[in-house]
Amino acid sequence: MTNTQAASEIQRMLQLKLEVPRLPSNVVLRSRLIDALGSISASRLVLLTAPAGFGKTTLLTQWRDHLKVAGERVSWLTLDEGDADVRRFLIGVIRALEAAGVTFPDLGAQAERGLTEVTIDKVIRDIQLCLDGNSEPVTLILDDYHRASSPVLDAFLDRWIPLLPEGVRLLMSTRRRPEISLHRFLGSGEAVEITSDMLRFTPLESRQVLDVGLTSADRDALAERIEGWPVALQLARLISLRGQADPFALTRLTSRGGHLWSFLSDQVLRGLSEEAVDFLLETSILERFSAEITDAVRGREDSWRIMEQLEPLQSLLTPLDAEATWYRYHHLFAEYLQAQLRQRRPSAVPVLHLRASEAFEQSGLLTEAVRHAGLAGDYERCAELVEQAGGWRLVLFGGMGHLNQLLDFIPPAERLSHPRLLIAEAYVKLKMGHIREARSIFDLVAREISEPPGDWAALDEYERDILNIGVLIRIYEDNSVEVPLVDLFENLQDRLPNADGLTRGVLACASAVANLCTGRLEKAEEFARQAMGGMRDANSVIGLNYCFLHAGVSRAYRGELQSATAYLQHAKAMAVENFGADSGLKAITEALLFTVQLWRDGRLSTPSDELDEAFRHVCDYDGWFEIYAAGLDSRFRLAWLARNMGGMDAVIADGDGLIRSRGLDRLANIVDAQRLLRHCAARDEGAAAPLAVVLAGQFPLGGWKENAASWRPYQDIGFALATFLADIDPKQAKQRAEDVLECARAVDARFYEVRALLLLSRIESAQTQQYRAMVHLRTAVEIAAGQGIALPFLEQRELVPLIRQLKRDLWDSGSDPVEASFLADIDERIAEAVPTGNNPMDLLSTREQEVIAELSRGLTNKEIARALDMTEHTVKFHLKNIFAKLGVDRRAHALSALRDIKPFERA
Repeated sequence: MTNTQAASEIQRMLQLKLEVPRLPSNVVLRSRLIDALGSISASRLVLLTAPAGFGKTTLLTQWRDHLKVAGERVSWLTLDEGDADVRRFLIGVIRALEAAGVTFPDLGAQAERGLTEVTIDKVIRDIQLCLDGNSEPVTLILDDYHRASSPVLDAFLDRWIPLLPEGVRLLMSTRRRPEISLHRFLGSGEAVEITSDMLRFTPLESRQVLDVGLTSADRDALAERIEGWPVALQLARLISLRGQADPFALTRLTSRGGHLWSFLSDQVLRGLSEEAVDFLLETSILERFSAEITDAVRGREDSWRIMEQLEPLQSLLTPLDAEATWYRYHHLFAEYLQAQLRQRRPSAVPVLHLRASEAFEQSGLLTEAVRHAGLAGDYERCAELVEQAGGWRLVLFGGMGHLNQLLDFIPPAERLSHPRLLIAEAYVKLKMGHIREARSIFDLVAREISEPPGDWAALDEYERDILNIGVLIRIYEDNSVEVPLVDLFENLQDRLPNADGLTRGVLACASAVANLCTGRLEKAEEFARQAMGGMRDANSVIGLNYCFLHAGVSRAYRGELQSATAYLQHAKAMAVENFGADSGLKAITEALLFTVQLWRDGRLSTPSDELDEAFRHVCDYDGWFEIYAAGLDSRFRLAWLARNMGGMDAVIADGDGLIRSRGLDRLANIVDAQRLLRHCAARDEGAAAPLAVVLAGQFPLGGWKENAASWRPYQDIGFALATFLADIDPKQAKQRAEDVLECARAVDARFYEVRALLLLSRIESAQTQQYRAMVHLRTAVEIAAGQGIALPFLEQRELVPLIRQLKRDLWDSGSDPVEASFLADIDERIAEAVPTGNNPMDLLSTREQEVIAELSRGLTNKEIARALDMTEHTVKFHLKNIFAKLGVDRRAHALSALRDIKPFERA
């Protein structure tokens, strides 16, 4: 099944649910109820609650026509069991509102992919935003809500109804009340409920309906005994119009249940030809049908002719579209016919469902084909249909929602005997972030791949599924990625040159991620670029998107931030163009772009809450270690720079939650490093010391050499340990920082090399080893300036004196102006980033701090001017501002005010 075919199938079936049922020409207009609905138009929710046969759909249809005449936007959605899933429900809502003229610029594209790449909260916000933009009222009609009602959907509805914008109204018909806060809504005036008592015809209305040839006495007596039950009145009218009125038989409609069914048998079916009755029975199993489908189910070619014979039953046989191509039976009539079929021909039921399955398959309607195969109890066929359509590959075409719906038709116990279905289910779980569940399901049917298969052509589809999904699960699990596994992935590629493009792309992507994990950063990019070829051959745009992400991460780790940005910006553009502005892929890309921007600029050009939203979207969607680590790292670094304890706590809590749900050990190490830095920022040595002991034991000096996959978490662990030790044990701090530096250089992670160099510089400077500190700083600048790697400098505020000294030296010596300009920018940003606190130095600008530093050395105004490349007049101007800010009037007083403060210490 191709992407186009899957999308076409979903849209064809959904379109029928958006069509307003066509009313018979002789239906009675419920003017009384329409007037009543008009008087309660201000309510957010109008709930029609009544058993079958009370005319709920008829009333909603008439009310819809009334609103259309009044110029309002009205949308219609008929619900079924598949809409119990909140995302499927929202897809229908979006499509229904679109059909009414509401525009959804981004959500429309997302709905085509099952809304699997966007969070429910985001969908709600976007729907609200679009509805808010409508100038005229909007009414959404949900017919047959009881068929979709579930605890999850009811809870969603309970949350959504109060959020509906002003001018938006929800009309729902249901056989039973949903489990929502109806009493609260009723009490606040947000909801109105119309019950069966209100839907009954009045005596006058009943007599009008039955004024079709009955005597006045028979009509009045029948109207009284029927007690306004709409379906009974319609049936009585139907029989009377057919000239088969039997007053005694009609009176049996005074109660429901068996009496109604007897009436249908004696009066509705009586007089129909045998072939027409057979048609009704055989087609009663169909939720919706066309003449072509019924021909296939019945093994005949006369369905149109028989359907024309049934035209008098128009109140029981409803067209679903304007062209009268698709039909459905009134629910009560369908239930009656199905009961008759089971009673008369029980063995025919599964046979008819199988024929229906085959008919829908021939029509390209996979979902209906699988549903009917399941109703026939032929789960072997269900599995075969799903497997032939692509199995797990369906996610690449119809989205996770489509495959999930197909799997829902097959009981979990039955899936156990169909390994390819279990593998598909494992893949869905994996893409939803349920890594442990994916592994558990996969292990039911497959073994770990321990060696490359000999020949691609010798593998059957099941073995190929195992190969692809097994590789992906190993990569997502992350904890088991080691050098032997990386070598295995590479051997798989070498041994399977004739594999299909998708498999080659999957294997190369897996190799890229595995090489990132083990510190082979350049090779990771090579494999990401190889994967691009395979994904293009398979026409997998989503797979190609992942390739650019992996390549971008490789470049970012290597400190090549401009190239990383180029890769990631291209990935973002692809995600937006192909999957929408709210897609999960866009959120993943943005999380990485935010990280690169923070590393480069030390700040974000967008509000931090956009980073938070992108990260939470990723957590709800599809992520792996690099994505989670980047999101946590960016958010924590922003909070740490600002000494925002609450912000740091929130990030750590999010990390702990991810670890519980995903079980990623390397991620747990990174969160522990953040926890230690948080204790250091709070000066909580009591909490920091025991955690530092544990982390030092888990990551001994040089331990990364024995475990290649530990390089990335060790960068954070080592940095946190050295930061903690810097003030209490400088010697150990220096050893740890040197080890972190060696690790970063071993894997060519230039960003982390810069960070380690600056940490060493800080430690050396604190020990008055100024020359050695300056050497480390100079090396860091040589690496960072060209790519603009600013964040590590902004994190080491204590280095400001050395930074200013090196900046002057670079300008004086005529060295690289890029490096000198880079340091000048760093100096300015550090001053901007530090909030004003109790330290008097925080009152001064960067330039003023430089002046006061030279002043503290005893220099004259002329000497200060020469040292800082300014005129004496400018020095005097700065001194005047300094004196004013410090509340003094001369040099000696200024120096006295700052005597006990280290010139560039920060609170």
